[in-house]
Amino acid sequence: MSVLVVESHPLLRGGLEALLSANDDMTVIAAVSGIEQALHAIPLSPPDVVVFGIDERVHEVSGALARLLAVGGGQRVVILGPDDHPGHAESLLQQGARAYLPKDVSHGYLASVIREMCREDERVFISAYPSAIPSLTRSGTRVLSNREREVIVLVAQAMSNAQIARKLSITKGTVKRHLHNIFAKLNAVSRIDAVNKARALMMIAATIRLDL
Repeated sequence: MSVLVVESHPLLRGGLEALLSANDDMTVIAAVSGIEQALHAIPLSPPDVVVFGIDERVHEVSGALARLLAVGGGQRVVILGPDDHPGHAESLLQQGARAYLPKDVSHGYLASVIREMCREDERVFISAYPSAIPSLTRSGTRVLSNREREVIVLVAQAMSNAQIARKLSITKGTVKRHLHNIFAKLNAVSRIDAVNKARALMMIAATIRLDL
């Protein structure tokens, strides 16, 4: 498994690089201090997982996460952040992060989450104190998988099931299955309703033109 570490603090960045590199099944392809360096590194050697450390300036993270997800390569993003901002965890998971863990998480747990993420594309992972659970679950909205996000983006571009199937190299039946899951997760009653709800939850870019 290849990992890209993004962490502004030099000591934390070096520690993450050393600890993850010590695992026989992991290779840290780069350890960078910010989003611009990450966006430069990903096309050169697309990682399986991006470990993205954030601090209390969480309001700046949403845009950075969107850029990481948009650069392509199919990378999964693990957020390492403050453990006292459960609302931010919810928002980032809805946006497409695959895990939100506190920065004091153990090395062993972080490594196990990375392994599970690479084995299972439909799950998200979060570590939180019990007091954070009401905030994390208040919307009742389940997070879309990477493939479901790809499907809803193409739906927003007015593609038919057949066109989506060709674009993603999957069958029309698989597209229908993904749409069924999307409708259930977003409590949507139509394609346009699903797109509007995905946009409202920042699962797809607001600039995508809706023409259904």
